[in-house]
Amino acid sequence: MPEATASGADTGGAARSREHNQGNQGRSYTVEQKAAVLRIRKCKPTAFYDILGLETVRTSCSDSDIKKAYRKQSLLTHPDKNGHEHADEAFKMVSRAFGILGDKEKREKFDKFGTDPDSRFESARQQNPFSGFGSRQAAAAGGGGWGEDEMTPEEMFARFFGGGGGPFGGGFGAFDTGPQFVFNFGGGPGIRVHQFGGGVPRARPRQAQGDGPQQEQFGLQTLLGLLPILLFFIIPLVTSIFSGGSSTPATPRMVFDDPKAPFTEGRTTPNLNVKYFVIPSDVASYSKSKLTQLDRTAEINLVRQLRYECENEVMHKRQLRENAMGWFYQDPEKMAAADAYKMPACQRLETLGVSRS
Repeated sequence: MPEATASGADTGGAARSREHNQGNQGRSYTVEQKAAVLRIRKCKPTAFYDILGLETVRTSCSDSDIKKAYRKQSLLTHPDKNGHEHADEAFKMVSRAFGILGDKEKREKFDKFGTDPDSRFESARQQNPFSGFGSRQAAAAGGGGWGEDEMTPEEMFARFFGGGGGPFGGGFGAFDTGPQFVFNFGGGPGIRVHQFGGGVPRARPRQAQGDGPQQEQFGLQTLLGLLPILLFFIIPLVTSIFSGGSSTPATPRMVFDDPKAPFTEGRTTPNLNVKYFVIPSDVASYSKSKLTQLDRTAEINLVRQLRYECENEVMHKRQLRENAMGWFYQDPEKMAAADAYKMPACQRLETLGVSRS
């Protein structure tokens, strides 16, 4: 068993015991695997040539050299084969480096500017719905660029070492890209249809009797698509007209549980027996029946507000748990913080005996 003296590693060489499930849990690692992990983690995140071990030949290495270097380093650092506790981090750095250097356009930008080409204009790229379209088309046609902006390290590794699709099992760039998705610009006559994914573009269907029915169908679909937007603006307008434009609220403002000036007149909801307080002048002219209706309205408002807050609490706790989940293992501290997150609105609904929905 090799000696593990790297920062954060347990002496003994095997991956340390964890409560979570990780792909390399219980695996050992060789001296060469350990050295690869430590070397890569010392590199800067954007030292892509250095990460792949190509720094000395960065100006002369070919695409084939980059692929061979990625193959070697990914096999050395993949967590399924390397039990070192930092193998997954090194593997992600290797995959990231190949994602840049393996793409001809990104490599040219990196060689020219020396910075990560994906982060220079990231906001503009995200706002552009056709970002990376050219490189994806080139990859689909068997070109040099990968065009896989969103490929994960595991997907990239599977492309190389999975059956039949990668450069060592059927030809680089000759893989199937999954289900077909056709994006039609406009839908009118003479408009080009672009296809995302797949090796062979599908032909656009033709109308046997001209484009008249197609244009009518497109106009109807457009109207149906705009209908929710029209209703969104029309319904509030009609409601405002029939309400007479009164600025006086239908229900007085109120606070629950404890009085707070000027909410000093206390009342109680009919079923849940929750105290609430209103401004005395707001209810001075209320009849007995109207006050009874106010009590019921207050109870409905309380339950609605608690359910809304509870839903937000549940979503926030779920997000905390998702943030604690890594690609290969959980972060124990983040998961403990997620489990300890309190949800007072949900707890109060439970205390009152009211369902969350």
